[in-house]
Amino acid sequence: MMAMQITQPLAETAERRRENLLVRIVRRLADSRELTLFVLVVALALAMSIVYPNNFPTASNMRAVLLNLAPVGMLVCGMMLLMIGGTFDLSVGSTLAFSGVWAGVVAGWWGWPAESAVLVGILVGALCGLVNGLIVTRIGINALIATLGTLTIYRSLTYVTAGTGVTPISDAFAAYGRAADPLFRIQSPFWAMLVLVLVGGWLVARTRFFRQFYFIGGNPRAAQLSGIRVDRLILIGFVIMGALAGLAGVLGAARLNSAVVNAGVGIELKVITATVLGGASLKGGEGTILGGILGVLFIALIENAMIINAIGVFWQGLVVGLVLLFAVSLDRFKTSGRA
Repeated sequence: MMAMQITQPLAETAERRRENLLVRIVRRLADSRELTLFVLVVALALAMSIVYPNNFPTASNMRAVLLNLAPVGMLVCGMMLLMIGGTFDLSVGSTLAFSGVWAGVVAGWWGWPAESAVLVGILVGALCGLVNGLIVTRIGINALIATLGTLTIYRSLTYVTAGTGVTPISDAFAAYGRAADPLFRIQSPFWAMLVLVLVGGWLVARTRFFRQFYFIGGNPRAAQLSGIRVDRLILIGFVIMGALAGLAGVLGAARLNSAVVNAGVGIELKVITATVLGGASLKGGEGTILGGILGVLFIALIENAMIINAIGVFWQGLVVGLVLLFAVSLDRFKTSGRA
């Protein structure tokens, strides 16, 4: 009888411990957007491997997924920095196309060396970012209106510059986008994105200079009073965003050996969706590069599942839009919970 009385409290204690562990896990998932996304990505990948064993977990499909997410991943690195600072850039798709076209013009029409074309493309992107930053910080126009205007301007300049595009460009230029590693045989845009994620993630998380963006996004007025040069940093953020869009445009044109004038159309939706899904707050002051890339991977897996099921490209836009609304709702609930 005595043994039964002792065993029952011990069993209840063990049960409470299991419940507490489950509660801690749930709370940890709720508090960490990166951990939540990682679990979702792993679960989605496992589910797709089971449901589509002959299509999804193949080497060729994995290479395609990683290569296709590379341009969005590059842009997310810059967009996350801007959104941490409380702003954003809607013109990234047009900047990408404009930069790629200029790289194509320089290498394909003018006959400049491929290295010069790569540099010109990145500089054109950085210049577009500089213009955006000056409009926002010096003229004082809201980033939504400013970059919505430059989105149209840069896209129009792309058509004016190259008409229907530049194709083919040159074999030397194409090598920058088609070079692949000998082991996994994944082309250079993915590896460029991976380097940006690792370096950018470390800079934003560890360096004093980039940590200032969190203070700006959290409270711009307080940041300015504490001695942080808010406008200067936001301007630098826009230049970095433009340069990354330029790099994505150059590598995309090199991989195709063709500068396409409608490249990057609608990519800003994917970029902002992945950034918000990855933990960026619409009010600024939150987010990590790692979270943004996990958001990119999550969207890429969803799109890949739709491709495997032969679902039309127009439906893919619908799904990305729904994911964006879901991500914004999470941010809203998170903010309300803190209030």
